[in-house]
Amino acid sequence: MGTISRCAFMRIILTVHAFFPHSTFGTEVYTLALARQIQRRRHRVTVMTCESNRWGDSPEISAHQDVWQGVNVQRLSFNVLRTPNPVRYDYYNPYIETYLQEFYSSYKADLVHVCHPGNLSTAVITAAKKLGIPVVTAATDFWYICPTSQLLRYDRNLCPGPIHPAQCLLCYVYQRKMGQRYRRLIDRLPIRVLNWGMQICRLPWAEYNWHTRMVRALLQRREWMLQTLETTDRVISPSRFLRDRLVENGVQADKIVVSAHGIETEWVQSVPRVRQPSEHLRFAFIGMVGWHKGPHIAVQAFNRLRHPNGATLTLYGDNQHFADYFHELKPQIESNSSITYAGRFPHSQIAKILSGVDVLLMPSLWYENTPVIMYEA
Repeated sequence: MGTISRCAFMRIILTVHAFFPHSTFGTEVYTLALARQIQRRRHRVTVMTCESNRWGDSPEISAHQDVWQGVNVQRLSFNVLRTPNPVRYDYYNPYIETYLQEFYSSYKADLVHVCHPGNLSTAVITAAKKLGIPVVTAATDFWYICPTSQLLRYDRNLCPGPIHPAQCLLCYVYQRKMGQRYRRLIDRLPIRVLNWGMQICRLPWAEYNWHTRMVRALLQRREWMLQTLETTDRVISPSRFLRDRLVENGVQADKIVVSAHGIETEWVQSVPRVRQPSEHLRFAFIGMVGWHKGPHIAVQAFNRLRHPNGATLTLYGDNQHFADYFHELKPQIESNSSITYAGRFPHSQIAKILSGVDVLLMPSLWYENTPVIMYEA
C-alpha cells in the first residue's frame, strides 16, 4: 500500500465520470469545489474525466486537455462498445489503465482521489496501485455495489444489493443502453430459467461466446469490485446510510470513513440579506428530471392543492437523460399555469435561483445519498 507524501507540495489527480460544462450534477460540483480547495492550499491538481465513452469507432483512448474555471482538465474519449466485452470494460477497462499508468507517471502523482469511477472504470484505481500511488475513493452513489448505481430495480422497487444474479441481469437489460438489444428475449424467459442460464455462464467456456461472455462479466462484477476496493487506502462515504449499504454488500468496514461533503460557501455572500419579495409561496425542484428523483411526485402533489393561494412550482434540471420520462411528465406541467419547467441553469447562478425559492422539494424515490443541492439550500 502506498504512503501519502508529507511534503508541503503535492500533485493530486481527481477522477470523475463526467465534468463541466457538459455535465453539471452534484458529483461534478463536488469535484470542482474540491479541486479549487486543493489549489488554494497551493497543491497541483488535475481533473481526469470521461468526455465520451461512445466516441469514434475504436476502444483506443483519445485525450485532450483544457482549463475549466482555472482547473486543468484531462478529457478522455473512447468507444466502450468496441471493446471485446463492453460489460466488463464498463467496470474495468485495460485501455484506460494503460493510458493512466503513463499519465500518472509523467504527472508524478502523489495521490489519486476518485470522486466517481464511472465511465473511466476501476482502471483509475488499478493504474495507481500498480504504480504504488495512494488512492482515496469517494462513494457518491452505489456504483461499487450496483451495476446501475442506484439500488433501484427495473420494476422500480428498492434493492438491498446484488443478492440475486438474475435480478441484476434484468436491471442491466432494462436500464442500461448496452442491454436493450436483449430485452425482447429476456421478457419471454421465466426467472428460474434466467437463474439456470446465468449459472451456466459461470463456466469458463462462456468466454468464447459474445453473449455469454457479457453475462459472465456481469456475474464477476461484485467480486472484482470488492477486490479492487480492498486495494484502496480509504473509502469515503458521505453518510452512515451509504456506509452501511457498502458493508452489507461486502466492503470492509475498516476501509470506510464517514465524512459529509464539503461545499464552497463564497457564493452565499452574493445572496441579498433581504430575500426576493413575493406575495405567494414559491416551491422549487432542482435536480435531474428522472423518475428516481421524483419530480412527478412534486407536480402531482402541487396539482392536488385545493387552495394554492397563488403558490408556484418551478422545476429546474436536465431533461435529456430521461427524455421519455419528461415526455410523459410534460402534459402534467403544462396543465397548470402555476407550474413552470425552467430547464438547466449554470451553477454560477445557484445563489440567484435559491434566493427566489421558499421551499425546496426533494421527493426522491431511490436511496438518495447526500445531494449537494440540499447542503446549498
